[in-house]
Amino acid sequence: MNFEDLGIVLSVRKYGERAGLIELLTKDHGRYIGLARNYQSKNNQPILQPGNAISFIWKARLSEHLGTVTFELDTSRSWKLINNRVRMVVLQTLISHLRMLPERESFPEVFKKTSSILDFTGDDSNLIKDLIIWELFILEQLGYGVDMSECAVTRSDQDLKYISPRTGRAVTKEVGEPYKSKLIEIPDFIFGGNALNDVELKKGLLLTEFFLKRDLYKPLQLNLSMFRDSLYQMLSN
Repeated sequence: MNFEDLGIVLSVRKYGERAGLIELLTKDHGRYIGLARNYQSKNNQPILQPGNAISFIWKARLSEHLGTVTFELDTSRSWKLINNRVRMVVLQTLISHLRMLPERESFPEVFKKTSSILDFTGDDSNLIKDLIIWELFILEQLGYGVDMSECAVTRSDQDLKYISPRTGRAVTKEVGEPYKSKLIEIPDFIFGGNALNDVELKKGLLLTEFFLKRDLYKPLQLNLSMFRDSLYQMLSN
């Protein structure tokens, strides 16, 4: 069995004397792992950097086997990451969440949206905003979507302000105000508002963090990566 695809490098770890296991988010085949021979060579090391995209051929005798990967560079992104701490932290945050995807199950929209964030050319605040929106998307893709389409009580789609941590559904400011200490606030930018500052970004990170922990990480007895704390520290400085 063999196939050709495009993949974003998530990680590479040593396997035997010269080979390495490459973990990829692929365009058409989902999260895949393959064996790369001589991965530590002078030519291969710069290619197999997290965030880079490679064109590759995966080969195995049977589909359930660990296949071998031959590859060439498609898109180099490491040069954009190495001198930008925010971009590096965002990349590592993306990778930690992408490992929650089941192996070998196609998520073409996840690949598309992840590539878009990695190729983002705007400022750091807008990059973190896009990360938060991406995290909401990942929750939805895995069946744990947060419903911000309408108020759970009034059915109105106007003036939505809070999310119930129990149901994951939105309520309006008027409905939620008496109970706001028990609810999660929705940041202004989610609905296209102009407020994009550190306070609003923290609200967004807290919102997605709650549901990521509850629905993805805790059931697997895992913790969010340390890079989450780094994002909060950046917004505090």
